Amino acid sequence: MVAAALTTALALSAVLGLVPSPAGAATAKERRVAKHTKVYVQGDSLTVGSGPGITRRLTPSVRRVAVDAQVSRPTSVGVARTLSSAAARASRVWVIALGTNDAPSPSYIRAQIKRTLNAGDRQVIWVTIVRPGGYAKVNRMMRQQARKRPRLHVVDWARAVQQNRSLIGGDGVHATSYGYEVRAALIAAEARSLAQRG
Repeated sequence: MVAAALTTALALSAVLGLVPSPAGAATAKERRVAKHTKVYVQGDSLTVGSGPGITRRLTPSVRRVAVDAQVSRPTSVGVARTLSSAAARASRVWVIALGTNDAPSPSYIRAQIKRTLNAGDRQVIWVTIVRPGGYAKVNRMMRQQARKRPRLHVVDWARAVQQNRSLIGGDGVHATSYGYEVRAALIAAEARSLAQRG
């Protein structure tokens, strides 16, 4: 039942543009490129919950997955840890899933996004934020920045939750067990797609 629901959620997500559409299997060259790619994931409590699922889904496809996550981690701390991490510096794809523990400030998060993009020539994924209290404007900024910056990509967790409220728990922030699986699948699908690029 859960597997079928997850498959349905991922199919819907592809239609909505939340993850790459599985139009066909990766080519042999794309699989070889991905096998040499390292992925670094930075996050807060939502990544504590989804990190194992991300790792499980990516491990067969990429060379290494490194996850650094902590409950209540603010964005500035997570970005600083990323910039100083040997595992991050060695990775070609970064996933940054932060912002839940900060005020809903588009200018602040935009500055943090720039820090990650300015740290090297790699693909950077940011995950939109679900939390009551004005975070929609931060998510709009992320989407706008991704349209302008070719190395910036957005996994639209907020849109997924908007389409299916069963992904999120009663506090309006943390995912349900099903939600963590879907969140992990969305992030892993985007990271895998980027890892396959030459």
